[in-house]
Amino acid sequence: MITPILETERVLLRPLQVSDAETVYINWTSDPEVARFMRWSAHQSVDEALVWLTDVESNMASEKRYDWGFVYKEHDELFGSGGLIYNEDSGLFELGYGMMQNYWGLGLATELSKAMLTFATEVLGERKIFACHAKENPASGQVLEKLGFVYQRDCAYSSFDGERVFESREYLLVV
Repeated sequence: MITPILETERVLLRPLQVSDAETVYINWTSDPEVARFMRWSAHQSVDEALVWLTDVESNMASEKRYDWGFVYKEHDELFGSGGLIYNEDSGLFELGYGMMQNYWGLGLATELSKAMLTFATEVLGERKIFACHAKENPASGQVLEKLGFVYQRDCAYSSFDGERVFESREYLLVV
């Protein structure tokens, strides 16, 4: 299924495109604070954003990966991204998101995550969704708990380049 457009009161969730590279880079992927607890490292150039978006765009019809760009309707600003990626090991979709700092603390992570979870349950028919966060980032844990996720265990995850390891907390949502 092609990643569909979703909508909340304040946010339009739309498929990301290669043409978003400069905005994505400027608005959040180049920010070390945004990337601090992510599996990816802060992008050093627009070209890095372009490589990532090329991969996202090429997987837009995958049934195991749904990536959205988050557009704040009031300002028509692309401010973050996230989605659902199927984890073969667990047999579950994992929820994730990231956004520019100007939009932190406004309840948007909860709002847009609800839209992605509704898609997962009502369209994909999923009954369990996985999520985790770095222990040093308790705000993400608060978002997960607001969404109904239940803490399962402590663990760790590594960055894609293997250079960073994060002590983390795993959560499960059962609907």
